[in-house]
Amino acid sequence: MAKLSDPRSRIIDRLALPVLAVAMLFSAGVRWRLREMPLERDEGGMAYIGQLLLQGTPPYQEAYHEKLPGVYLAYAAIMATFGESASGIHLGLMVINLATIALVFLLARDLFDSLTGGLAAASYALLAASPSISGFAAHATHFIAFFGVAATWALWRALRKDKKWLLFLSGSLFAAAFLMKQHGVFLSGFGGLMVLIHYVRRRPFAWRPFVSGLASFAAGVILPYAAICLWLWWAGVFDRFWFWTVTYSRNHVSEITLANGAQIFWQQLLGVAAPNWPLWIAALLGFVLVIRARDAKVQSWFLVAYTAFSFLCLCPGFFFRDHYFIVWLPALAICGGFAGSRWLDFVGKWRPGGQARGSAGQKPAGKARRSRASKAADLRPAQPGIMVWPAAAILLAAAAVGVWQEGDFFFRWTPTQACRGEYGLNPFLESTVIADYLGRHTTPDQRVAVIGSEPQIYFYAKRKAATGHIYCYPLVERQPFAAQMQRELCRQVEAAMPEFLVFVHVESSWWADPASSRFLYQWASHYVQSYYRPVGLADIVSWTHTDYYWDARALTAHPRSPAYIAVYQRKR
Repeated sequence: MAKLSDPRSRIIDRLALPVLAVAMLFSAGVRWRLREMPLERDEGGMAYIGQLLLQGTPPYQEAYHEKLPGVYLAYAAIMATFGESASGIHLGLMVINLATIALVFLLARDLFDSLTGGLAAASYALLAASPSISGFAAHATHFIAFFGVAATWALWRALRKDKKWLLFLSGSLFAAAFLMKQHGVFLSGFGGLMVLIHYVRRRPFAWRPFVSGLASFAAGVILPYAAICLWLWWAGVFDRFWFWTVTYSRNHVSEITLANGAQIFWQQLLGVAAPNWPLWIAALLGFVLVIRARDAKVQSWFLVAYTAFSFLCLCPGFFFRDHYFIVWLPALAICGGFAGSRWLDFVGKWRPGGQARGSAGQKPAGKARRSRASKAADLRPAQPGIMVWPAAAILLAAAAVGVWQEGDFFFRWTPTQACRGEYGLNPFLESTVIADYLGRHTTPDQRVAVIGSEPQIYFYAKRKAATGHIYCYPLVERQPFAAQMQRELCRQVEAAMPEFLVFVHVESSWWADPASSRFLYQWASHYVQSYYRPVGLADIVSWTHTDYYWDARALTAHPRSPAYIAVYQRKR
């Protein structure tokens, strides 16, 4: 199939690879500089379970969470390669992000042309790095985006070349996206729909290619999940895996109504898009242009479907958290790249005097003999119009808006400042200090209990949790298993008799529903008073300062801030 914009100047086309290189250098540079940012709680939970995996403990055995195990395997692989540290995890994310940028380029290039690919890659690099979208945290959505783009590129090539092994590969990659987090299931739906349409529209229609093509794709989608289920069954944790990833998750995503979800979406979208608003407008314009494109209908509707199904990945539960938008970014970036490419196409054909190259305003050659010079000129690559470079400067300025607005984060703040600026009074900086104290005052076989949602403390301290409930969010939600989970946590802590107990008095570590059971708080107050003594206090008094009190000083210390973490040691 012919590429778009065949008349375009070779000079403009050569911009693609330099744009890609600059995008990758920018992404790698800022991520390398901020690689030592402390982990936030989502990263902490995945890192802790990945750490357990490296020690031979399967997911859901000693730590519970609703995510599918693919992301824990990904974390384990990253830590095995780059080390069990925040820096190692963020280096792994940097590699994943660079690979995703390259895949966005390849997919956009194959769909349209090289310049669209370069502009799409640059757009994705900028959007995915934005702190407004929590781009520097190694959320599962980064992994969904990576596998989703890889699967979509393999699918496009499979449909063009009619290769069954590529269909199987594409299905397997879509399955990997799903195994990172349940949200990725919609990308598998996109792939299945595209395969179905491809074979149904073939003329003459034939049953054998139809069945073999669908079977190849379906096998790729199903086998990885089946293998995971078999592994967890063999490990003896299948029941708990099913409860957390299916039973509980089904209740978790039914808390918010559609009307409230729509309101949340618009609020979140405005916050996410604000720093890079020119790129988001370009994506919207590109989406409209893609729908209206008549010279590449197959590619256009493929991209429209990819964009729509990527949006569906944001929707489960109607939470629309900022990092959920990362899954949508590859499709939006390609739409924006298409808009930028068409803009340069249009301007590049313009000539002084109001005429474009090859326009109807040119004088017809008629039957007159043309000179050798004019024939030679026709054989040379067309040169860009005078307005191409100002038009390219406009695109550069649009991309620079977000970099300028978030320049402090990208170029000036230290990792510590970036963490506080991004996460406010969340106790992510304090977690490293508390974990260091726990690590120095315990042996590897002694357990620790963190009552709250700060599993990164377990990861930093390299100590096992006294309970599988490493997050307390599910325990205080409005869901039918909350009271049962609270009692299970209490029983597990009492049975483990942890050497240290950490209680997190930070609102964002709980977000308790007003109607939730108070049993856990009452139990914790009685249990701590009966069996533990205070040995530490981290009082987060401001965005720039935390007061720490340890050992004897902690006995008489009182927090000045409503956000603090108390550390207790078991009485002798």
